[in-house]
Amino acid sequence: MKKIVFIMTFVAMCAMTSCSSLSNMGNTAAATSGAACGKALVALNASHKAGTLAVTNPTDLSNMLVVINAYNNLKANKQDESYKKSFAAGMVTGGNGIINTVNATSIINSLLNSSALEGTNATNIANNVQTVSTIIQLLGALK
Repeated sequence: MKKIVFIMTFVAMCAMTSCSSLSNMGNTAAATSGAACGKALVALNASHKAGTLAVTNPTDLSNMLVVINAYNNLKANKQDESYKKSFAAGMVTGGNGIINTVNATSIINSLLNSSALEGTNATNIANNVQTVSTIIQLLGALK
């Protein structure tokens, strides 16, 4: 239980980072966010394939929050093509050979259209029934 609280606290602190300060950091922030998102999606995909994907699993929960944080960063920078390109490059780096340039672009577009992630955070993720189904839809691009 202490692990869950620690993980949620850490992710919440990361999520509270101002999106404007992230956009001012330029492409490095985009690549870092993309790499974290790619790594989280690969881990979530493995859980999904194993049939264990759940908000109650602390590792899955942490990875979902990383994806949600990436969603928020992308949403804040959706008009910035340079940010999206760097984010995609980061996803490929973090994607462990599973995410490539083509499906990274598809995942970015899916993330930007994932309105079900809007307003989801560490506090309410367990109550948002759409979170897991939205994540599973995003994983569809990894096939």
